[in-house]
Amino acid sequence: MKRFYPPASSKLPQPSSSSPIATPVEQNLNQLEEQPQSSKRQRQGVDLDSLPTDPKERIPIRDYHPNERDEIRREYLRRGSYQPRHHKFPQRDFSGLKRRFNPKWFDEYRNWLEYSVIQDAAYCLYCYLFQDEDIHQGEGDSIQTSFDTQSSQTKLEYKIRLKASIEVVRLLLNQGLAFRGYREDESSLNKGNFLEILSWYADRCDKIRDLVLKKAPKNDQLTSHKIQKDIIIACKIETVKEIMDDLTGDFFALLVDESCDVSRKEQLTIVLRYVNRCGYVVEHFIGIVHVRNTSALCLKEAIVDYLAQHSLSLSYVRGQCYDGESNMQGDLGGLKTLIQQESKSAYSIHCFAHQLQLTLVAVSKKCLEMGELVLLVSNALNIVEGSYKCMDDLRESQAEKVQKALDMGKLETGRGLNQELCLARAADTR
Repeated sequence: MKRFYPPASSKLPQPSSSSPIATPVEQNLNQLEEQPQSSKRQRQGVDLDSLPTDPKERIPIRDYHPNERDEIRREYLRRGSYQPRHHKFPQRDFSGLKRRFNPKWFDEYRNWLEYSVIQDAAYCLYCYLFQDEDIHQGEGDSIQTSFDTQSSQTKLEYKIRLKASIEVVRLLLNQGLAFRGYREDESSLNKGNFLEILSWYADRCDKIRDLVLKKAPKNDQLTSHKIQKDIIIACKIETVKEIMDDLTGDFFALLVDESCDVSRKEQLTIVLRYVNRCGYVVEHFIGIVHVRNTSALCLKEAIVDYLAQHSLSLSYVRGQCYDGESNMQGDLGGLKTLIQQESKSAYSIHCFAHQLQLTLVAVSKKCLEMGELVLLVSNALNIVEGSYKCMDDLRESQAEKVQKALDMGKLETGRGLNQELCLARAADTR
């Protein structure tokens, strides 16, 4: 008592015997006198070397004086978890089975797992140091079983949220729609396809209504851009895996082309052509690879690395299909020649789409009438597409001609007939 309240009896006013009200200082002194002797001993200082090591013998942290708790915590943290590795752990009967504490858990949870030899129970060091409530651990179940039991409901809710996000991602991928919106905050009227569809789905499905978006924990909503991208990558991996299972390690043909995206990155598209299990010839796109250099050697390395990721090699290639560029079809150092050095049966065929384009260009250069026709069509497109009024006039004029031809019996009606078609410009194709 004198440690916290020095003697000051000469300075304290003496209350009268008739006054029932005590001063604040006297109240504090009376409270200290009423405290038990054990509390007084705790405030005299704690011998850190004599702190008990067995978790069962430890005094709860809250029973120490507040000024000494941090020092005691630091001492226990310095010692580390109490793990008697050489102790002979006794067996106990659980539902007719003999079980005991596994010392291998010390290596897996070396930072916090403790064992009480006296009680034959597991403890958590951090729970003892930083939790004020009573701790009852290790009585009947293993640590892993306790975690699974306590978080079963949390795991179930997480799976429901994840499944909802996956279903929305699959829908957008199948329809080829964008995911994000220009603004996705709470004040936005259109938060993008992903959030809007998920919100629509939650309003109509009672199972997920109270578990997604605002009803979900803020750190576990599974709607961030990173989560969306992770789900997309997972869908891509599963799709390619299904294609590889359908290929069953058989021979295939390789279709490769280069393209530049909106961000001005050179990309290499890879397509496999093979005979599936049902005996049908199919073509499946399996991936895009970013390449910094379009030389034949660099393209070959990119193809080999990508095929190796799916346990495929150039030795199974039985066909090649590229455009007519020298780095692809060159007889000396082209991609075709490099792959044929690895697989002599990898015969090369020029892409038919590129052949048609090259044929049209060659014919239009040699035939004057063909060149004039291409020029006339190009000028007509420039005039019509340059004005919406001209486009409407052309549609009305064409509709009148079609109706007149139908009335005269010159045209037939039917599904897919007499439809408005669009002619792509030469710059829109390779």
